[in-house]
Amino acid sequence: MFTTKTHFKITYWLLVAAMATMPFTIFFMLPIAILLMLNLILEWNWKTRWNRIKENGFQQYFWIFIAYYLIYCIGLLYTQNWSYGASVMEHKLWFLLTPILIFTLDQQYFTWKYRNRLVFIFIIATFAMVLTNLTLSTVEYTQTHNPFVFFYEKATHIPFSNPMHPTYLSMYITFAFVAALYYLNFSPIELKKWKRILLGVSLPMLFIFNYLLQSKAGLIVFLVMLLLSTLYLLNRIKLQLLKSVLFVILLGVLVVASIKIGSETMSRMKELMKDISRNGQVDDGQWHASESGSERMIVWKIGAQQSLKHLPFGVGTGDGKDVMVQQYKEQGYESLYRDQLNPHNQYLQTLLTLGILGLAIIVLYFVYPLYKTWKEKKLLYLAFLCIVMPNLLTESMMERGAGANFIALFMCILVYDAFLKGERRKAKG
Repeated sequence: MFTTKTHFKITYWLLVAAMATMPFTIFFMLPIAILLMLNLILEWNWKTRWNRIKENGFQQYFWIFIAYYLIYCIGLLYTQNWSYGASVMEHKLWFLLTPILIFTLDQQYFTWKYRNRLVFIFIIATFAMVLTNLTLSTVEYTQTHNPFVFFYEKATHIPFSNPMHPTYLSMYITFAFVAALYYLNFSPIELKKWKRILLGVSLPMLFIFNYLLQSKAGLIVFLVMLLLSTLYLLNRIKLQLLKSVLFVILLGVLVVASIKIGSETMSRMKELMKDISRNGQVDDGQWHASESGSERMIVWKIGAQQSLKHLPFGVGTGDGKDVMVQQYKEQGYESLYRDQLNPHNQYLQTLLTLGILGLAIIVLYFVYPLYKTWKEKKLLYLAFLCIVMPNLLTESMMERGAGANFIALFMCILVYDAFLKGERRKAKG
């Protein structure tokens, strides 16, 4: 019906739409996925696409990434809650689609320029999301004169009916920030002046809004990435010991000052430290759920208990949440039962749902690319993994569209960019 190049253009512009809308809302991601699948079906060149996986050098990545989705399909065979299981599979659709779609793209069309343009669009879209949220908070402040409209969940306004959780936005912003630094310093092609200016202006705004989001895990990951990125940039050519020490001191002072004299929302960080120091208990020895740090300790404990109870296969794709909620009810955690919280740890969530094999696959999903990126010094992909993996310790991000879409899409795009066989040979030559 269409030429190969036309099908590629359709695919590419749909990926552009995904990158441009993802920081604002996940509403468009399912329609975009459906259109991408229809384009694949209409092209109908499965044998050629299959051969490209080998030609591009992605066989191992393909099977590891596909295995993550397939293991959830197997989990449907012994789940009881088929309705919720179907919802889980919908959220994870991009984990099936992206390896089939991205790894089979023709490298003569999906060049470095096109791949990195997608990342650039995501950076700019994230920057636009930040400016939009800050503008809406400012408008709300002029009406209410309440400074807290700039912080935490009140800082997010998009989409209006159900704003994205601060932790997910923080992960987006951290990657956009690090990616902007990467392109400003390591782009193999000289950036146009307007792009350098736009990336440079985005950095302080991304930094400020990430602070305003007040996501504890998100802030910790962001500060660690800021520290590591800056130290690498300072010392990549020549050791700059004095500058490095001064930066570490400056960053430490900034963090301490923010906690001590910053906004009242920073009490979230103070309470987290108290929770950790007292192991989640108050003076009467009882667990309390007044703060999200304490809640996580409770759900982690229950999640671990239930995971061990249901080894080796887990409870099935659709039953993880039901098992957790039932335990909240039996153990008297009314607020957790009301909120129906999942384990808030993706590794624990996968162990509970799919058992030992599921945990092994998700670990392999991240550890194998991490090993390869470290070995071959693929900085952008390495930074992405170092951002995502710690965030999964405090949220079951791959169970929700906002996390699943982002992770699945960038895992494949960054693999293609880092490990494309033809470009690797040229680089070594």
